[in-house]
Amino acid sequence: MILVQRYFFSQLLWPFITSVSALAGLALLTQSLSNVDLVSGYSQTALTFLKVTLLALPQLTALLVPIALFIAVLSGMNRLSADSELVIASASGMSRLAVLSPLLRLAVYVMIFNLAINLFVQPLAYREMRRSLHDLRSDAAASLITPGAFTQIGAGVTLYARERGRDGRMHDVLIHDTRVTNEPTTITAREGFIVRSSTQSSMVLADGNRQQIDAAGELAYVTFDRTEFDLGEFIGPIDALFFKESDRFLHELIWPDASTIARSGGPERAWAEAHYRLSAPLYNLAFVLIAAAVFLAGDYSRLGYGRRVMAAVALGLTLRLAGFAVQSASAVDGAANIGQYLVPLLGCLGAVVVIYWPTRARPARHVMTGV
Repeated sequence: MILVQRYFFSQLLWPFITSVSALAGLALLTQSLSNVDLVSGYSQTALTFLKVTLLALPQLTALLVPIALFIAVLSGMNRLSADSELVIASASGMSRLAVLSPLLRLAVYVMIFNLAINLFVQPLAYREMRRSLHDLRSDAAASLITPGAFTQIGAGVTLYARERGRDGRMHDVLIHDTRVTNEPTTITAREGFIVRSSTQSSMVLADGNRQQIDAAGELAYVTFDRTEFDLGEFIGPIDALFFKESDRFLHELIWPDASTIARSGGPERAWAEAHYRLSAPLYNLAFVLIAAAVFLAGDYSRLGYGRRVMAAVALGLTLRLAGFAVQSASAVDGAANIGQYLVPLLGCLGAVVVIYWPTRARPARHVMTGV
């Protein structure tokens, strides 16, 4: 790039970085609100909450990058036009292609960045997030028990634990069971931990006693070294860990295994996700060209480009919504996947046509002079 092109590139790069940072922060805040239950419902630390929230960021960033680039090009080109720098560059002999060159270079860099997120970063992050959420939801102690408080885990059953260690073991456990009428049972134990399998769930209690009042009103007192309390009525067995289409790598989507096909009723959903990962970066190029068309198509306007900007925003929004609609249709009919590429490519083609469409010759103004 020549000096003026490097200048144009830098004037677009920093607004893009600012836009990405702002949109990513907004997405992070939105995602964090949906993960508040990790702290309130599962008694997790802020570190776990932050980890799960950040792992969802790559997919959100990949979705927002084209929008950030669109905003950056519109704002950057508007400033260059307001300072008459585009007019000066054109008057000095720069062609439209020369002005477009730094924009296209930025678009290509962002496309590569977007594609890398879609193909590598997102699957890695989502797999780790899925494992973390599965571990949290499989940790019944975290969801059932609030250390230092009496918790009613079900009708007639109250559970208390003084504290809970990082290994899941609970200390100074008390269980009060009144499900059997007129025969309340109280179990206390030095420690306990929850054991779950694919078939049953129970709490193993160690070094404690069991006190029960029978129907005759007499107290039965039994000590034990180890016993189990059935939790099957309150929590189910451990759910199997499986990865969704958003968690899988490209080759796993193109050639889905039997379990994926059986779960979704066919390979169409996996194929739709694969083609979305490959086609989504094309929207960066389409949005750059649409934004560039606002300032490079037609003649220079001293009155500003407000109407053109609104038209470009409407066109970009329509283009992206059409892409989502085609992606949704592709999950049902695999033949619609070609549309995931056609939508952004048609946007690129339309923008190029508008940029290079010959302007109408203005009629000459005749000055009437008197003799």
